[in-house]
Amino acid sequence: MTTTTTIGRAELTDAKLFALSGNATFTVENAATGGRFTFRVSRPKGRDANDPLFVNVLRGPDNEGDFAYLGCLWPRRGMEFGRTRGTKIGEDAPSMIAWRWLWTRLNARTALPAGVTVWHEGSCGACGRKLTVPASIESGIGPVCAKRAA
Repeated sequence: MTTTTTIGRAELTDAKLFALSGNATFTVENAATGGRFTFRVSRPKGRDANDPLFVNVLRGPDNEGDFAYLGCLWPRRGMEFGRTRGTKIGEDAPSMIAWRWLWTRLNARTALPAGVTVWHEGSCGACGRKLTVPASIESGIGPVCAKRAA
């Protein structure tokens, strides 16, 4: 099953693929509650597809530097999310609850409820280049990176 998540005027046809691309920053918004969180899922340079991806949440006004570490996605465990010793954000924090809720649905390929939208920042989730091709904007991954992932 493919999840379809509204991204502004475009739709992200596979939010999980985008999140796992290695350099993804995206915002999740719930229209019913007015809440929103910006997450970054990244793979450090020099790491391969079997190494964990790091999950962070934006906690301040600096869109580049105010990210706080939530935990890791573990490829060898079916992309299971887990906290590590470096996690300073508690299980009961709204950002942790929102991440776990979102990731459970994306990982299981469960459609998100109406009113929940996921917005990518307009850059390729793999290399970070600005997206200009409509199909790339919809997928969140540029044509060169999409060929590499295929």
